[in-house]
Amino acid sequence: MKRIAFILTILCTIGVSVQAQKYEIKYDDNFKKQGVVDPNGKLIIPIEYHWCEIPYDLSKEPLIRVHDFDNTVAAFSLEGKQLTPFHQYEGIDYTPYGFIGRNYKTNPTSMWMGFLSLEGKEILSCEFSYILPKENFIEVQKRTPSKTLHGLYTHQGKELIPCNYGHLIYYKHCILVSISGSLLDQGTEGIYSMQGELIVPCKYNILRASSEDCSYEMFEIRQGKENKSFVVFNENGELAVPFNMYQGIEHADNSNRLLYTVLKDGKWGLWYQDKEIMACQYDAPIKFSNDVATVKKDGEAKLIKNPLKDASQILIAESKTDTKKKVKGPAVSRYPKPDSDVDSNIPVAKKQAENTFAFIICNENYPDAPVPYSLNDGRMFLEYCKKTLGIPEKNINLYEDATYGNIITAVEKMKSVADAYDGEASIIFYYAGHGFPDEKQSTAYLLPIDGNASDITTTGYNLAKFYKELAAMKLKSSVVFLDACFSGAKREDEMLASSRGVAIKVKDEAPQGNMIVFSAAQGDETAHQLEEKHHGLFTYYLLKELQATEGDVDMGTLTEYVTKQVKRQSVVINNKKQTPKVNASTALAGSWQNLKLK
Repeated sequence: MKRIAFILTILCTIGVSVQAQKYEIKYDDNFKKQGVVDPNGKLIIPIEYHWCEIPYDLSKEPLIRVHDFDNTVAAFSLEGKQLTPFHQYEGIDYTPYGFIGRNYKTNPTSMWMGFLSLEGKEILSCEFSYILPKENFIEVQKRTPSKTLHGLYTHQGKELIPCNYGHLIYYKHCILVSISGSLLDQGTEGIYSMQGELIVPCKYNILRASSEDCSYEMFEIRQGKENKSFVVFNENGELAVPFNMYQGIEHADNSNRLLYTVLKDGKWGLWYQDKEIMACQYDAPIKFSNDVATVKKDGEAKLIKNPLKDASQILIAESKTDTKKKVKGPAVSRYPKPDSDVDSNIPVAKKQAENTFAFIICNENYPDAPVPYSLNDGRMFLEYCKKTLGIPEKNINLYEDATYGNIITAVEKMKSVADAYDGEASIIFYYAGHGFPDEKQSTAYLLPIDGNASDITTTGYNLAKFYKELAAMKLKSSVVFLDACFSGAKREDEMLASSRGVAIKVKDEAPQGNMIVFSAAQGDETAHQLEEKHHGLFTYYLLKELQATEGDVDMGTLTEYVTKQVKRQSVVINNKKQTPKVNASTALAGSWQNLKLK
């Protein structure tokens, strides 16, 4: 065996002499002893050892292993300084944090390890079955006849966690320990800080952090295989949220790690510091972004503000008022009722369009900038859908002065329809109200009645997102009518009451799937109203053509008529340019003109 090792040493030395920065092994006259010469030809390790080992890549292993005739090894520096003693280790492994010494003398049937500093000082004696140095500590293991035990030491040899635990789990700011030998066992578990302080005693059956970056805050506790509850510990190991009170806990706001959304009896609320500040009443976890969250209660979505920033939310949450869903009555318009030529003599279809569904949103009563005649527009468009296009009344969904939650509800219902009809349904979506841009991204948003133009990315409904969601639905076709523009508002957040927007040009959002989008205006134009007809200019001529053709009109003819009339009348009446625009998806690029609503 020694002869084979000697031959391998010669072969390896020849193969790596250049790679090893030209360190060379030198032999005595009888080729029985070895030493090492550095790149300058200086003998740095005397020719008196059994054999010398130069690593292939000295940038990764900056040491020379020297083996003595008693089969022990020592580490030498690249300058020839002896770093570890002979006659103590049978193997030396380099790590950036120190040397691992290995030998079999303690127990001939297994390997044992110790740890030395890079200067050769013994930190841990050779009594461990495994050593893994890491950036902040050294993990050690000891094998017993029944299991392997784990512990931690500092690089200086101070014990952080005694070698008594069957498993360690590392988190960002803490270490979970388990007395059991397996993560699958229901052992007794606790938590140590990175400084080696036991902050949660080992008394829980199963203790798991909710995420890998948990800063010893949120843990799931199971007292049995099925029964579980959640608890939050603060950095001192004290209970921040009571034990056995909630079935789920999550962070509600990444900017405030002390605000939690909590689950009890299937409903979610909010917990802050030492109390529940919002009753568990919502259908899903509450997640705040820019101090606003979308929540659902009894299936209805709405926006709420962060109660830590708006105390009125706390009062609402703590009130004991009737929680039954209130029926919202029709919106009240401040403008004259519809009484033009398109509001009477509405043609009636002879055949029902059983697989066509209409979703109509008409937002008029914005708190600071109402949109004249939007309610008239939506209500009359409904009448044409029902009578002229033959859409059953049960298939028509009207949302007057729609909130953010109403828009979400409408989109969710569209998804349900698409799923139920499996590609055989068609959807018509109509919107009259304010559009608004995100000035930074030049992207368009629908503005709910409860939206805030100054925080449009949070409280508005992204038009590109809507197109994407609609395109993902399995539909025969979808047609979108937008009697709104998306040019926005002045910097002082004043939208023009006499029109439907001003001045910022947004990007065109490309529809996908089998979708056509017909918009009232383009670029930085404004969508105007037709005062004498008590309608939006775009909607009036849309209804006018449906009336004239009794709904039997293709999209090509419809858009040609509406575009021509709106362009002309806008210049004559408003002395401003308004140009309707059609965007069709790629799938309908050559055929959308032939598509009929009826």
